Amino acid sequence: MEKSTFSVSYFLRKNKKYRNGSAPLLVRITYNGVRSEFTSNHNVKPEYWDQKSNRAIGQTSYSKKVNGFLDHIYVGLCDSIKDLEERGVEVTAENIKNNYLGLIEFKQVTLLSLYAEHNAKMEALVGKTYAFSTLQKHLTTLEHLKDFLEKEYKSGDIIMEKVNTQFLLDFEFYLKTEKSISNNTTIKYMKNLGKVVRVGLNAGYLKRDPYATIKYHHEEIEKVFLDRSELQSILAKEFEIKRLDQVRDAFLFCCFTGLAFADVKALTTDCLYEPNKGEIWINKKRQKTKKWFHVPLLPQAKSIIDKYEHHPVREKGILIPVPTNQKMNAYLKEIADLCGIKKNLTTHCARHTFATTVTLANGVSMESVSKMLGHSSILITRNYAKVLDETIGKEMEQLKDKLE
Repeated sequence: MEKSTFSVSYFLRKNKKYRNGSAPLLVRITYNGVRSEFTSNHNVKPEYWDQKSNRAIGQTSYSKKVNGFLDHIYVGLCDSIKDLEERGVEVTAENIKNNYLGLIEFKQVTLLSLYAEHNAKMEALVGKTYAFSTLQKHLTTLEHLKDFLEKEYKSGDIIMEKVNTQFLLDFEFYLKTEKSISNNTTIKYMKNLGKVVRVGLNAGYLKRDPYATIKYHHEEIEKVFLDRSELQSILAKEFEIKRLDQVRDAFLFCCFTGLAFADVKALTTDCLYEPNKGEIWINKKRQKTKKWFHVPLLPQAKSIIDKYEHHPVREKGILIPVPTNQKMNAYLKEIADLCGIKKNLTTHCARHTFATTVTLANGVSMESVSKMLGHSSILITRNYAKVLDETIGKEMEQLKDKLE
């Protein structure tokens, strides 16, 4: 690609002299050999002008003032080129001139309108490219943005050009303080917003990336999982209330398969296959990563599937009844109380239990566990091993006390 050429030259329109003898200053832009001209708002006395050097001659205050004005024009035209490039607008001699003179009206897109457009496109791709849960996260981020703008900026929206680094830092602070959102969850919201900001950046609505100097640091959170005795207490517990019994089964199914909530809720009979006689596997794409995972059914998981063979959900091809995530986690708190478990039971806890107590603690290799969990990297699975090592260390200390 050839390097662009750019030059600026000045001329006096001596045929249009004013009463004081000065003449209008004409500015000529040449970009890649193409010219465009405009008359500046400054006049120069011909006796001070040297056309060859394109400057005012002498060291008088008048000459210095004229030359300073010429330098100002040149810098402004260079800024005009840079502005056009950052906006993704074609750089031509005419556009350089018009942008410098303020004759180009750039489309002012607002943050909330761009985010709403992004979400509408995402909604159309739910089930094809995106999971519904991903859309929900962006919808929640948008609602937080609306609240933030109303409370902190007293505005219903903001143009993209004003979305700078300080705006992002203010929004992050707002989420942590006003909304009492944890550091790691706040980072997720900031990254959701970052996707929309990149859309605006690529479309030329922003001149520079406001995220360029921002770095986020995740806080390491201890993963909650059930040990053998806690898992057994839930297995052995009899529940007379139907909703608790079904939630317990859905939770245990996750404990013995490692499926995330979104995956178990969408699990259908088509996801089961039998590679060998008497051996049933789950074969499915993870909603979150779109990565395939293959999990052999343990007897505990198979018995839960068999339990709901004649349940109405089977008519829709669904394997087991699963409530909403909100209800699931609410009912799990009841189950924890009834089973005397002090830990916070969630669907994440069930997945962690599969990774630690059910598999790694029983000698299943980390590579196999990683594949069954559908992790995009084995480094993610190593986090579970770290937790398990700590647990084993505590148990060994207890054993030492008993032996002594």
